[in-house]
Amino acid sequence: MKTSRVFAVLGVLLLGYAGFWYWQSLTEVSSATGHNEVSQVVNQCDLIASKAAAELPEVLPFQKLEKAARQSRVLDRCMQDRGYQENPAWVAEATKQAQRMAHEQGVSEAEAYETLRRQAMLQSAPGVVGYWRKRT
Repeated sequence: MKTSRVFAVLGVLLLGYAGFWYWQSLTEVSSATGHNEVSQVVNQCDLIASKAAAELPEVLPFQKLEKAARQSRVLDRCMQDRGYQENPAWVAEATKQAQRMAHEQGVSEAEAYETLRRQAMLQSAPGVVGYWRKRT
């Protein structure tokens, strides 16, 4: 009888420790994942932007564009609130790339640039000129 109680207490303690360890592994930031500060902020702001536009209808084509524009605007404001701004080096590079894209795809330069901008807003790869930079 006494032995079963000891085993029960040890089991509860072991399960409690395992649960605590699992919770800690979920909440701590790991450098092995490759996420830096910018990508974490982008992920947070992207979640906020998605929630901001979640209730907008997407029945007609222009409504899809309105939803994408709202998500882009909310993401931009959120990043600015957290101390980031558009990188001028990225703008110069993207302008050249947008001119090539516009010519190849038969779209306006503004549309090509906006497509590149919306894609780059959500990306943060090391070693590449990123869309966001920390305000100084």
